Amino acid sequence: MSKKFFITIIICAMTAIHVSAQANIDIANLRTEAQAGNVKAQVRLANCLLSGQGVAVNHSEAVKWYNMAAEKGNTEAQFNLAYCYENGIGIPKDWDQAVKWYTKAADKGNASAMNCLGHLYDAGTAGFDKNYKKAAEWYRKAANKGNALAMFNLGNCYYLMKGVDIDYKEAIKWWKKSAAAGNTAAYYNLGYSYMKGEGVEPDTAQAFNYFYQLADMGDQRAQFEVARMYAHGQGVIQDNLKAMEYFTKSAEQGNPNAQMALGRYYDKGVYVDRDFEVAAKWYLKAAEQDNVDAQYNIGHMFYNGMGVARDYEQAAKWMEKAALQGHAAAMTGIGICYFYGHGVKRNKDLGRDWIKKAAILGDSYATEVLQNLR
Repeated sequence: MSKKFFITIIICAMTAIHVSAQANIDIANLRTEAQAGNVKAQVRLANCLLSGQGVAVNHSEAVKWYNMAAEKGNTEAQFNLAYCYENGIGIPKDWDQAVKWYTKAADKGNASAMNCLGHLYDAGTAGFDKNYKKAAEWYRKAANKGNALAMFNLGNCYYLMKGVDIDYKEAIKWWKKSAAAGNTAAYYNLGYSYMKGEGVEPDTAQAFNYFYQLADMGDQRAQFEVARMYAHGQGVIQDNLKAMEYFTKSAEQGNPNAQMALGRYYDKGVYVDRDFEVAAKWYLKAAEQDNVDAQYNIGHMFYNGMGVARDYEQAAKWMEKAALQGHAAAMTGIGICYFYGHGVKRNKDLGRDWIKKAAILGDSYATEVLQNLR
């Protein structure tokens, strides 16, 4: 599985402080109970102040009540206080305090705190040296207590050989547990595992199923995969209209691969009427997100005035960006720009050098151009 597609983010908490909706909250009574020392009331009041349920949002006061409850050993308050310190919510960021309270909560069995400590060792943040073995240990403790995010992170450890021996089957096991526990991010990794046959038998239909579920939740990466599978008939009956539907959904959410795909379809007239202007729009969006093929394509369109006004400076700019990333055709393009002074200061030697590099990389047009340079 290509690491550039695989979700490797280390998740500490997607919604660290969960505040359940409460109807008809009597804030005055809750405050009275909290002031009288009722720990549960202190935590509930802090949650309301944090979320604005029944009272105006006041993060600093929420932190005050969390701190009171945390000092009395309430693990929910300890975790929430740690999260506030980590993220600067209602109080200046303080990693030492965040670690202190995460540790106290974790030592009392709070699974979310265990997962966050694993994250600190995994990412090497908060003054922690990276220690994948300790990260995996904390993830496992949290996972064994049913924490869905820790299950996901532990699966990543097994896939990426972080603190444990590489074991794709174990990775799959924990991702499936994570997905079953409600963490939809695991669907993406499961989809790719079934696509590539890592830890499981290859099964494109199962891969499509995982991607499709996640895509319909609005995930732009999964939408791109669903589009690609519809386009190629992988795991599903080929459907060009569905492919365009999901490419468009993904592209509109900013996925550069989907933007590049849409640009190509409009450029070549695949599934849609040919439209250079729309193609250029999508190429430019993808190019701005460092998609190397899109950088070359929008450079080509600026050079030739296809869908955009001819602009040699813009052409050279995008061609060079792509060439510097090893794109052979772009090397030829920027070489021509330098050789003839199109959009850049003329430099025949530099132009010829770029075209030679492209020829070495197998660009047939570069070989043809070299023969005709004067």
